[in-house]
Amino acid sequence: MVRRALIDTPRQIAGRLAGEVRPALRIAVLLGLLAACGPVRLQRTAEVTSPIGTAQAAGAQARTAADTAPLPPMVLGVQTHFSQGWPASTLALAQQVSAPMLRDSLPWAEAEKARGSYDLGTPAAQALSAACASGQRLLLTAVPVNPLYDGGQWVSSAAGNAAFAAYLAALADRFGPCLAGIEVGNEINGPGTLLYPAGTNRAAAYVATLKAVRGRLGGRTAILGGSTNTIGTGFLKTLFAAGMLGEVDGIAVHPYRSRAEGLDVELGALNAAMDAAGRRVPIWASELSLDTRDQTMAADELTKQATMLAAGGAAQASWYALIDQRWYPNMGLFAGTTPKAQMRAFRLMQQVLAQGRPQRLDLGDPLLFAYRFGTDTTVVWGAPRTITVEGGDVRDATGAPVPIASVSERPLVITGTTAIRFGSSTWIADTLMGWGTPQWRYAVRLKADATYRLPLFDDQFTSYFGDRWYRPLRINTTSAAPGGTGAAPLRAVWRHVAPVAETLDVGGCFAKGAAGDGVNLTVTAGGKVLWRGVLTGQLQLPPLSADLAAGEALELVAGPNQTAGGDSFNLRLVLFQRGAGEPVACPL
Repeated sequence: MVRRALIDTPRQIAGRLAGEVRPALRIAVLLGLLAACGPVRLQRTAEVTSPIGTAQAAGAQARTAADTAPLPPMVLGVQTHFSQGWPASTLALAQQVSAPMLRDSLPWAEAEKARGSYDLGTPAAQALSAACASGQRLLLTAVPVNPLYDGGQWVSSAAGNAAFAAYLAALADRFGPCLAGIEVGNEINGPGTLLYPAGTNRAAAYVATLKAVRGRLGGRTAILGGSTNTIGTGFLKTLFAAGMLGEVDGIAVHPYRSRAEGLDVELGALNAAMDAAGRRVPIWASELSLDTRDQTMAADELTKQATMLAAGGAAQASWYALIDQRWYPNMGLFAGTTPKAQMRAFRLMQQVLAQGRPQRLDLGDPLLFAYRFGTDTTVVWGAPRTITVEGGDVRDATGAPVPIASVSERPLVITGTTAIRFGSSTWIADTLMGWGTPQWRYAVRLKADATYRLPLFDDQFTSYFGDRWYRPLRINTTSAAPGGTGAAPLRAVWRHVAPVAETLDVGGCFAKGAAGDGVNLTVTAGGKVLWRGVLTGQLQLPPLSADLAAGEALELVAGPNQTAGGDSFNLRLVLFQRGAGEPVACPL
């Protein structure tokens, strides 16, 4: 069973808000703050190689030459679990949604029960062969564990690595060119993985396994390393330092999150980390999903996240999963054989992604997301505003027509035209959609009011603004945590500096679990306190207004109450034009 940790889900609000620390890298996210309606310019995305079409040849020289090749469209596949006993009839559902690739596994320990002898004729293998015969391709996960080798721990001896590589070669023989890639390990930044003998350098041992696999497979299929729960750039950098990038054709990540916004920042951080290590390889988002009963929200997030992944250069993505399961009853494209809204969004995105790599239109407002696919397809969402579309079709994420369109946080899919005009928004800044943009600066404030700016920081899991010296303080897209105690606080600060004079209404919502004694919240404008209170559950800000001169700041400050711990909370703060303020929904 695949493990996952979803960021800021409803379950976390209820019971897991406390004490979580998430990670990432210092990068510059520069979006021009231009006129709301101006000439459209295209922002180019970085180009990396997709190994999906043809496996890269072995050897550093061949892989380096491929690194500059143009990007093909991102492949959007789906997770199946034939290896866990799904019936072969389930394959028809994957074909119904036109999934070009299936992610599954054929565990080594189940296939090789006597040294050197492989059973690849199981029902699961037969179902995957049937997928190949129908024109689909395979991404297989393989954990290097077999009780026949190295005491059943992760293989680390030369003999164990050779045996694992031989098994993967047998998989390549079995499936031939249908095998698009092998993901070595699964969510290896989590607990219960990389289990080696005491004293083993885990990063070096894992990279040694990858090296053995590359030596045996010889470029017959893409070798994927990393396989992180969330993006986990900080964890991946330890593998880069051990030489992983020279042994793989791609990096596998599982970018689970409740909202797409900020995904571009994290992808940029990961690419920057690879560049700093000397080689950039494609990113495969081999699991993504949203665990919610709200099918409309899940369909919207599928559309937005697939769009941002494609724009960020991801070679492939796999929705988790094809059908609802006992332990994950909300995440499928189907409930049994009944299509869900997510299925309709998945099928529509197959058509959209086929138009080519999207580029984000530079419209001068970081709260407006508009991505152009090909010549006449645009995916749009963002802060509320009017939109005028001449000709073409406007649909929602599920493909349903939208007769009277307006921009909102629900995506629109516009096809057959580029004659699109946007009105201006009454939203000036937003801690969610504007996260990581020049709308906000992030800082830590100590007891003596000494304030230090926070970089984007890489840790074990998701990116956040913070610093290793100020843990557990963090600022994520929809959640945060201060640190310390009332006597020695580490306060998290969101700071919006007015580029011109601004007259504002302020709205916000905050929520935390029962752990801890509360979080002190303060909103200031121009250095004067507008409101303060203690967050112990869910809280909606009262109506607030502020007048800022150019260069003055509005701040949200979150600090511990008295005791340390249990201070993780969810938040959203929106700055509106005066007179346009409204209640803000708490993020999930």
